[in-house]
Amino acid sequence: MRIFIRFIPIIFLISLIISQSAYPAETKDADSINIYDPIAGDFLDVNLDELSKSAFDAYNAGEYEKSAKYYLALLKYDIGDSASIYNLACCYGLIGDEKLAARYLERAVKAGFEDIGHIKQDPDFDKVRGKTAFDDVVNKLDSLKAEKEKELGKTVFIDALALFKCYVQLPENYDPEKKYPLVVGLHGYGSNPERFITLWKRFGNPDFIYATPQAPYPFGTGSELGYSWNTGGPEEEKVEDRSTEMTEAYVVAAVIDLHKRYKVSDTYLMGFSQGCGFTYQAGIKHYELFKGLICFGGWLDPEWIGEDVINEAKGLRVFIAHGRNDRMVEFKAGTDARDYLKDHGYDVTFYEFDGAHQVPDDACKAMIEWMRK
Repeated sequence: MRIFIRFIPIIFLISLIISQSAYPAETKDADSINIYDPIAGDFLDVNLDELSKSAFDAYNAGEYEKSAKYYLALLKYDIGDSASIYNLACCYGLIGDEKLAARYLERAVKAGFEDIGHIKQDPDFDKVRGKTAFDDVVNKLDSLKAEKEKELGKTVFIDALALFKCYVQLPENYDPEKKYPLVVGLHGYGSNPERFITLWKRFGNPDFIYATPQAPYPFGTGSELGYSWNTGGPEEEKVEDRSTEMTEAYVVAAVIDLHKRYKVSDTYLMGFSQGCGFTYQAGIKHYELFKGLICFGGWLDPEWIGEDVINEAKGLRVFIAHGRNDRMVEFKAGTDARDYLKDHGYDVTFYEFDGAHQVPDDACKAMIEWMRK
């Protein structure tokens, strides 16, 4: 499974017309650049998000060669984008080219990709796993990681207070004396609140307050930071479980804080992908805070929540939307959540769409109609 960081649901790919004389491909040709040429810096205007979306869409369509072309075009403008280099390696893995898959994995790690464990279990490399050229590189990267960890010494995690930003969009002609519904949106793994707040434009003059808090754990993906809602670490310290519990408490604290800042009628917790997983967890465990949960492209972990809590929260309304062609979180994860919650007495609305791992416009429209019922 690829790591997708840059995704913003922009509809079309613009044409990229770059002067080869103004922007030589090789650094050694720098002396040939005419610094007074007015188009010498036009490459700075390239929309990398649109290139990344095109690569993502081609991957989801099973067009791996086409996806690789877009990633190579993208990486000419950001050679430090470790997530996109890793995604390119995945394309070669799916094509079945073990040498190129291994080569770009090495480059991804050199650029900052660190999750060797993910490489070992990623199904995108099933075609090349077991082949000498690929396995040798993975073993080499594993050894290098072990050496680095040894040099750094033992890792411990310390509980600490911190401030995290949260973006808020208010309805047009907002009246501070009037009560409004509140939607708190949890972005996906590797994304950020700046990106998730852009859904506001696609809600179509909504009559609710929309807030997107930042996940607590940053990591580099090239030229920008992505964030995760939990983190891993030494098993003996149960770091992943601790961070998950702390994030659930943080989400609740964010909701309570927003209630103090604004007059709120009903509150909805919304999430996408990893943020959807935390929407289920925090929303069901603290069901008394919410009128409903909005779950895009994610999964439900009943064992983490607990049967007793799930039964207590069965009065919650739940809206689930999932793409039939989702390769990152299988469509079955959405239907499993639907069936499980329905079996436990929840009022579940399920919206499926002919798309991949995304929040499409039609799903946003269906969500808003569901909220107004």
